[in-house]
Amino acid sequence: MRILVTGASGLIGSAMVERLAQSHEILTLGRRASADFRADLSDPAAIAALELPAIDALVHCAGVVDEDFRDHPERAMQMAMFGADALVQKAVSAGAARLVYISSAHVYGPMVGHVDETTPYNPVSNYAIAHFATEQVFRRQAKGAVAGAALRPCAVFGDLADPSGFRRWSLIPFSFPRDAAIEHRIVIRSTGEQRRNFVGTADVAACCANWLDSAPEGWSGLNPLGTLTGTVFDFAQICAEVSETLTGTPCEITRVTPEGPTPGEDFDYATVSPLAQGNQDLRPVLERLMRHALDQ
Repeated sequence: MRILVTGASGLIGSAMVERLAQSHEILTLGRRASADFRADLSDPAAIAALELPAIDALVHCAGVVDEDFRDHPERAMQMAMFGADALVQKAVSAGAARLVYISSAHVYGPMVGHVDETTPYNPVSNYAIAHFATEQVFRRQAKGAVAGAALRPCAVFGDLADPSGFRRWSLIPFSFPRDAAIEHRIVIRSTGEQRRNFVGTADVAACCANWLDSAPEGWSGLNPLGTLTGTVFDFAQICAEVSETLTGTPCEITRVTPEGPTPGEDFDYATVSPLAQGNQDLRPVLERLMRHALDQ
């Protein structure tokens, strides 16, 4: 297949290109000079004016992030709705019969209780609402010969294709290993008893590849799962262990002492699809992130 990928230089997009390029022809779309087609999703008219060759699939890895809403909330919604709409219409008009959007587990709402693909949507934050809006923009194109899917990873970790341009160091999968390596101290600003599924970018890409190769029909939601489901404190302990092995210095972990139930300690993120089970090893990625932090 010839696949158009957006966000190819990003955290998930770079892993997606690496995986899909093993079996498919890849074209990229983005703001960088290295993209095959240059356009900004905040400019729907520019997207609509693109001259695309015939393609078989679109994989949209350039969804909004929290920082977009912090810096330019109106622009973020423009990208999530009108930019995404122009993109998916352009892709379908170019022949794309398979559409994939990298969404977020936040579309299900607060991370409590059991959640799988049958759980009703309940996006609460602007970030979650924006992702859900983009899902719906894609979903309305999934009809007839066109199939679509939204992939909803939880806590994503992975190697950084462009560390200098990475904006999401405040996220736990990146701040914890960085602080462990540099400060030898991880500060958890809660009890750390909230549970998460930690999924690698390679597993998200594998889930996408599995779906593309599965002769899909209609619309699907998929929860790509990593091998580690545990608490935030569990993740901190793993980071501390990897850091001590790497640097030879113990890493201290501080947190709020639990004095009762913590919201989210019962969170169980699951999938009903055999396409979504991952196997990426967390520890080597943590070590590479730490080595990068120490080299800066």
